[in-house]
Amino acid sequence: MKTRHLIAAALSLTLLAPLAAEAQQEAFMAADKNGDTKLDANEFKTFIDGLAAAGNPMAGKIKGAGRYGLAFGRIDKDKNGLLTPAELSALK
Repeated sequence: MKTRHLIAAALSLTLLAPLAAEAQQEAFMAADKNGDTKLDANEFKTFIDGLAAAGNPMAGKIKGAGRYGLAFGRIDKDKNGLLTPAELSALK
C-alpha cells in the first residue's frame, strides 16, 4: 500500500496532468506489469495509451504521433531504460 501512495504522490505532480491523480495512478499501476514501480518502454506505451484513453491531451498527442520512444527517451533522464515516478514527476 505504501508503494501505491508513493506512486500517487509522484504522479500527481506530472506534466501528464490535468488528469486526476487517481486516474494517473491507476494507469501507472496497470502498466507496471512486474510491479517494480518502474516502467520499461513497453509498460510506458501501455501507460500512455491508458492516459490517452482517459482523455489526457498530451498522452493523446504522443499516441497519435506514435512518438512513444521519443517521449520515453526525454523522460528517462538517467538513461537506464526505466521510468520511475520521480522521473515522471520531474516533467514540469
